Amino acid sequence: MACDLETLHAEAAVLKAAADAAIRTYDRRTWIRLALVFFPVPFIVVLIRLHLEAWGYYAAGGLLVASAALLVALDGAAVAKRDRAVQAAERARKAYDQARAAR
Repeated sequence: MACDLETLHAEAAVLKAAADAAIRTYDRRTWIRLALVFFPVPFIVVLIRLHLEAWGYYAAGGLLVASAALLVALDGAAVAKRDRAVQAAERARKAYDQARAAR
């Protein structure tokens, strides 16, 4: 029983570390994705605004909306991955707590 409890504790610790790493990775990559989506298009429009025809603003707006939609899709996948890691760590911690309480 003690060996099983130690195994559960070690598994919970490993999954907690993996969940913390997933959270840090998500936080770091979210800022990068956000900058890559919302910085280039407006910056280019500001740079070439004096040479841009009216339809260019519509094209730039459409590109901005499309890139925001891509960001939402990528972020949704990243959130799901992060949440799976956090839930696995939580389940392992609960299993360890239940085994320790049953002891």
